[in-house]
This record gives sequence, structure tokens and C-alpha cells, in this order.
Amino acid sequence: MKKRLQDEQEAMAPGNEEEMNRPVGKILVTTEQIALAGGIKAALDEAHSAASMKMTPRAITAYEAVGAAPTEDDGAGVVVQIVVGSEEELREAIGAGAEAVLLVGVSAEEAQRLGEIARGLRADCVVEEEKEEEI
Repeated sequence: MKKRLQDEQEAMAPGNEEEMNRPVGKILVTTEQIALAGGIKAALDEAHSAASMKMTPRAITAYEAVGAAPTEDDGAGVVVQIVVGSEEELREAIGAGAEAVLLVGVSAEEAQRLGEIARGLRADCVVEEEKEEEI
């Protein structure tokens, strides 16, 4: 994950305006990236850092900033989603600040149960289930 984040940082270096202005939309944190980062919290921290680098700072005073939420023009449309496969991982991810989770390797019943837990812990949590493709 660090290599991927380094590549993103290099792409955002001064002089690469085209890359900085491209909409990102979503950053997906996979199980491999979680392992490389050393855990769920560390992986989410790296992904949130990469997402924040896509934001465009506004020139406003502290008084103007009070109550002003970032807009999509500022880069606030970037969602960090993390892959989870158990209740323990789900709770850890939401505790670490996950705003969206992708349930992988769970049954439909378990996915529904985990979705209810996620929304109980964070009402605005986006919960998606990985669908297996039929051949």
C-alpha cells in the first residue's frame, strides 16, 4: 500500500495539474493492503491521508470556515471503503473511522446482520456486499 500511496503522491507533485484535478471517487482498501500496512487502523490512516491529498484547500478565514462543510469541488467526494469479512473486522474498521465497508466472503444473512451492526455503530456508514459473478 505504501508503494501505491507513493505513486499517488508522485502523480500529485507540482506540475501535474491534470492528475490533481481528476475526480477520484473511491479508494478501496483491500485485505492485502491491510496486511502490508500492519492492520486495519494503519491502512485506513494511509488511505485517509491519500484522500486528503486530493482535496483543494480554500482560502477562507477561520470565521468563514465554521460550519462550512467541504464540497465536491474541494475534493470531499472521495470515499474510503475497506474490505471486511467478520464482525470483529467490521467493528475495528468503524472504530478506526471507516465511512464505507465492503463485505467479502459472508453469507446473505451474515451480510444483513453485519449491515445492521455497522449502521448501529455509524448511522451514515455505507455497507456494500461483494456479489459473486455467475458464469
